[in-house]
Amino acid sequence: MEEKKQKPFAPGEKGFAFGLLLFGAFFLWQSIKLYQAKPGIEGPAALPLFISSLIVIFSLCIIISDWKAPSENHGLSFGEQAKKTLGYIFQKDVLVQMILIVAYCVALNLRVGFYIATPVFLWVSMCYLMRKDYVKNILWTALCMAFILVVFRFIFSVVLP
Repeated sequence: MEEKKQKPFAPGEKGFAFGLLLFGAFFLWQSIKLYQAKPGIEGPAALPLFISSLIVIFSLCIIISDWKAPSENHGLSFGEQAKKTLGYIFQKDVLVQMILIVAYCVALNLRVGFYIATPVFLWVSMCYLMRKDYVKNILWTALCMAFILVVFRFIFSVVLP
């Protein structure tokens, strides 16, 4: 029987399980504190405690099962590994979207207004990601804004910032 050769993990793929473990451990700790304040299966901590426990358990299972598996970063120094991993994770499109999201949050904090900041953010994001059909993106932005207004402002009576 021929043994199938495993494709090496992409940069950062093994480290993602460690990040997920830290994420799960933090929320497990928070949900344990909440459970101590209000214990019980029907309390507000029951579901977060269950979900964060599963995240921790499955993250540990992934880490253990992938421990010896090959990686593209194998044999590189820590600095080279970090550079390769960050370059793989934060590609140009991801970085641009993150910058647009931060700019949107800053605009809302500067009280530009939801009705101005949101359509601008949506239109710029769509134009960047699709790189064409600028007029069509205006129509999609208008449709999205209409949906947001109808659902949140009129149906749920949410006061938008």
